[in-house]
Amino acid sequence: MAEAKVFPMNAFVSVLRGEAADQTQLDMLAYITQAETLDADVAPVAQALSKAWIYEQEPGLTKYAEGDIAKLGNQVKIEALPAAEAARAQAVLDILAALKEENATLKAEVEKLNDEKKALADKISPLEAKVKTIDAANAAGEQQVSVATNKLNEMTQKLNDLMAEVEKVKSQGVVVAGVAGAAGAEGAAADGAAMADGPEVGGEPEPDFGLGGDAFGGDW
Repeated sequence: MAEAKVFPMNAFVSVLRGEAADQTQLDMLAYITQAETLDADVAPVAQALSKAWIYEQEPGLTKYAEGDIAKLGNQVKIEALPAAEAARAQAVLDILAALKEENATLKAEVEKLNDEKKALADKISPLEAKVKTIDAANAAGEQQVSVATNKLNEMTQKLNDLMAEVEKVKSQGVVVAGVAGAAGAEGAAADGAAMADGPEVGGEPEPDFGLGGDAFGGDW
């Protein structure tokens, strides 16, 4: 066990009261628990361990009022925890220190992630605006394509109707032309027959020139 050490009474009273630890109190707690270093974050645990040890060594202190303890003098001699108890106290304090360090690391990671999140949000925001613009343009383009497709379908239908009408006219024209051609052929045949039945052209003239007698004989 380490030799007893003298500390200011106000630090001693502060430990018993569980007040916020200043550097003097931290030094006293480090001595009692035999910890190499202590900080304000783990001081409350060290205070509880030290307070239990103090009351175990001086149970009469529990009967003193706060003001009465301060009247005991300006300084107090305190012994450190025995080796076994000090080892257990140090194990607890080491766990707390490790948790504190881990917590600090996690906080740093969280801050880093928040910074990255903000930076990413700053990059994404303009992209989202561009996406909205592109979506609007695509919607307008799709509407224009739809209108153009409808017009093209209308024109195609009109063209199909026109082609059907042309085909109809062409078929009717062929029929009319066929009828006219047949009528013309019949007329030509009739003309040919009439010409065949008419006077023969050429050869010797008839003696009466077709008048039924001798044109140069008989009475006039």
